[in-house]
Amino acid sequence: MQTQAVNDAGNLLFVVFLLVTVVLTAVLAYRKLRGRPIRRPALAIGVCFAAYVVILVGVSLSSSTRQLPLGTDKCFDDWCATVAGARSLPVPDGATGSKLVAITLRITNRARRAAFRPSQPRVFLVLPSGDPILPSSSAQAEFEKQSGPQQDLAKRLVAGDSFQTTVAFQVPVASREASVVLLEGPNLITRFLVGDENSFFHPKMVYSIAWD
Repeated sequence: MQTQAVNDAGNLLFVVFLLVTVVLTAVLAYRKLRGRPIRRPALAIGVCFAAYVVILVGVSLSSSTRQLPLGTDKCFDDWCATVAGARSLPVPDGATGSKLVAITLRITNRARRAAFRPSQPRVFLVLPSGDPILPSSSAQAEFEKQSGPQQDLAKRLVAGDSFQTTVAFQVPVASREASVVLLEGPNLITRFLVGDENSFFHPKMVYSIAWD
């Protein structure tokens, strides 16, 4: 099973917004150089920007969190990732107040011909309290000490290739469950794409996990 995380309509709307803004800005600059009134192009730029913000926020607020079953590929065009499983790890001697959790991911390039390297792939946990948990370098080092080096999420894949890797997190000792969020694409750009789950106020597609 798979689900597509890329919103083509939102991407197209963003491109149109940029093009219109560039044209209006050029008109404004031209009129200013010619000593002509710039009120109308300036007002048009403001209206265009305000309309885009309203659409961006409106789509986000009208969306809801989507639960994905473990093993379901979440695809960003041809680059797909899924959560294969989760387990707690032995806590290093002397460590208190937290536990280590390992999330196993399966990464696939579903393109027929082209090799592909994802753009800024990332994964994080969200606890039931809403607190986000980023991957822990110390937890990762502890896991790799036990299980060996893990492959980078941003690894270049040839068409049809796949691999499995594990990312480690350090979570509060009392926690027993969390949601896993997988994202791909430049954060600065995706924040402003209408309908993208990384855009402002937009709920995420998540995988629910639990551990001992």
